[in-house]
Amino acid sequence: MSNNKKKVIGRREMLRRVGAGGLVAVAPACGGEGDDNTSNTGPSVTTNPSGDATSNGTSTATSPTGSVTSPPGATTSSPLATSPGPGPVGPTASSPGPMGSTATNGPVGPTATDGPVGPTATTVPTGDTAQNPGGMGGNPSTDGAGGAGGGTDTGAGGAGGGNSGPTMNGELEVPPWDDVPSCTASKTDGAGQGPFFIHNEEKDDDVDLFRQDIRGQYNPDAEEGIEMHLHLRILDSTSDACNMTPVAGVEVYIWHTDGQGYYSGFGNPGDQTPDEPYAGVPGPNDLNNADRFCRGAQVTDENGVVSFRSYFPGWYNGRDVHIHFVCLHPGTDSKGRVTYRGDGHVFTTQFYFEPELTEKVHKSREPYLRRTQGNPQLQTAWEEAIKADEMGNSELRAKATFENDLVVAQMQMVLDPDDSVVGGF
Repeated sequence: MSNNKKKVIGRREMLRRVGAGGLVAVAPACGGEGDDNTSNTGPSVTTNPSGDATSNGTSTATSPTGSVTSPPGATTSSPLATSPGPGPVGPTASSPGPMGSTATNGPVGPTATDGPVGPTATTVPTGDTAQNPGGMGGNPSTDGAGGAGGGTDTGAGGAGGGNSGPTMNGELEVPPWDDVPSCTASKTDGAGQGPFFIHNEEKDDDVDLFRQDIRGQYNPDAEEGIEMHLHLRILDSTSDACNMTPVAGVEVYIWHTDGQGYYSGFGNPGDQTPDEPYAGVPGPNDLNNADRFCRGAQVTDENGVVSFRSYFPGWYNGRDVHIHFVCLHPGTDSKGRVTYRGDGHVFTTQFYFEPELTEKVHKSREPYLRRTQGNPQLQTAWEEAIKADEMGNSELRAKATFENDLVVAQMQMVLDPDDSVVGGF
């Protein structure tokens, strides 16, 4: 896949994407995932469906009203006296006869309260609580939305940003998010920023890094890597309800090696030798080519989410398989070949994958397979590179699945949007 198309969208256009609002912390009614950023062993895989609020109406028995069994009393008239003289006068027509029985004497049918009561809301799976009375189910517009509702609805699991299921980010479907168990800020990495960060404005002869599809590879003749859909969610660590406080409108840069273990943008052909321990060549100032595969940037949406379509990273000797992460305020200018901190910078770290998943991907097919077996010395280096346990690492591990030749990975970063944290030794 070519990465040499001329950059056509610059900083002004990017700022237009972000909008005049700049950095926004959004607190939706429902939240959703996450990494334990105290131990940071990565979130467990839970995809709990949010409880759909149902309307379990009270069953009402319709019974007939009691029948009128007695007719109204007839009015009788006694004839007036017709005899002249002072004889006695008979009763007038206004004297009523006996009244018949009224309708209240009839039997009354059972009231609606005698009907069976529908199941309580607690029988609805994850989403509604017993706050909803029996037989009333829930209000679909307020109860259990997103599976982690605010207010009196607690929910369970479910998706952040008011999502009860998968949502879309650009062209990619985002799975529901787990709740992060703690609002503690995510850890930085001992390796810091690393030598190979490229800001979108740093070069004019490359593609616009603000894009979702970042697939590509060093050797165009080699097999393509395993496709990976990578979703990241940014949460505000200063909020006690960080699961419901995504950070919208910040720039997220990521970069990693292609399936063969090569970085884009640096060095001349032959400079990178993934089978050998990295010895400083190419260096951070050797930004010699316009390749930009497996690196890109996005602006977080209202749910604090960005998504990338890439290839699962390969490995190079001396480092564990990892992905670099840098978060910047919108409109932050390029600083050149330096470590970013302060002045628009927010957070830098690296994250990893569970060893079992990486092993499964790398042993599935080329271009990974040829570097995992056959050469005992190379195989030993690979076995070390998939452990995700190198000294000083962030302990951040993505939640990921590998099915049907596709990796779907999610990573949540909990950070202070008003701080600047880098890490490194």
